[in-house]
Amino acid sequence: MMDNTTTPLVGQKDFKYALSWSRLSDFLQCPRKFNHKYILKTPNFTVQEDSPHLTRGTNVHKALETYIVKKNAGQQDIPVSSLPEVETTKPLIDSFMSNFPVVTPEQQISVDHTWKQVEWFSKASYYRAIYDLVAISPKNVVIGDFKTGKFKDYSADAPGQLELSAAIAMNLWPDVDKVDTLYIYVDHKKTIKRAFTPKEDREYLTVHFMKLHEKVNAEITFDPTKNEFCNFCPATKLQCQFSRKL
Repeated sequence: MMDNTTTPLVGQKDFKYALSWSRLSDFLQCPRKFNHKYILKTPNFTVQEDSPHLTRGTNVHKALETYIVKKNAGQQDIPVSSLPEVETTKPLIDSFMSNFPVVTPEQQISVDHTWKQVEWFSKASYYRAIYDLVAISPKNVVIGDFKTGKFKDYSADAPGQLELSAAIAMNLWPDVDKVDTLYIYVDHKKTIKRAFTPKEDREYLTVHFMKLHEKVNAEITFDPTKNEFCNFCPATKLQCQFSRKL
């Protein structure tokens, strides 16, 4: 399905940590948080899997994935979902399936330091991303990320998740004319879209995320960064001098 015929830019071959956008954004927010959450795996930094918000998001994602799978199988009598946000998102999915010959859900993508695809749990994994929706035509690839909860505008201050998704996609499909990446806010029936072309954007974004990968993997001290999210951080006073916990 993916085209790796074009030689990609090469990153560091030997590294300690494979990254995703969530890991990278945590590091950029605070290296100490990254260290506790992903390296030390400190218990109070563990994600609560039974969180109502997380459970709801998982259920919505699974229902949308199932809808795409059934549509691809040609099923006509797909039951109405009990989740209204799923029903209001179906027309958008239908439009993709009408305009793209290939639409697939829930793609786990892992690339190595040459930006070629490898197995998800490969020791060579350099960056990982989960694409909730992938629509492919000969000239255009669209990557969709379903979002539940509060609508948030997308900052253009620095490349973020949509740019990382595009960097990976442009290395996997270097011969398309355009790669579009989308946040699909299912609760609000809104999308945020960014458009990229491999010719103009691939090298810049690939190099940008290679440099960030090198920065994370070169870190030794993991010093904390005081920021607006300190109020919500689970760190204790013993773990971080900026902690707001008693």
